Amino acid sequence: MMSTVDEIKKAAGKLSPEERVELFRWLEDSEELRRVRYEQLKRDIAMGIAEADRGETSPLDIGVIKRAVHDRANPHARR
Repeated sequence: MMSTVDEIKKAAGKLSPEERVELFRWLEDSEELRRVRYEQLKRDIAMGIAEADRGETSPLDIGVIKRAVHDRANPHARR
């Protein structure tokens, strides 16, 4: 049995590019989506604060961050 979400995904796959962009804009403007993102952000911040309180933090290493971003942006690049 197909779920409603699966049906929506399947239907979205059949949309023209213009219709898909319109759907994405509608979702992006959705108050419900904003609320969900806000709640997730609050949970993420609370988790980070709890980790810091337990001493589970470390100094930022900008070199490691840059390499990770580069690797994500260029997954097939050789070093």
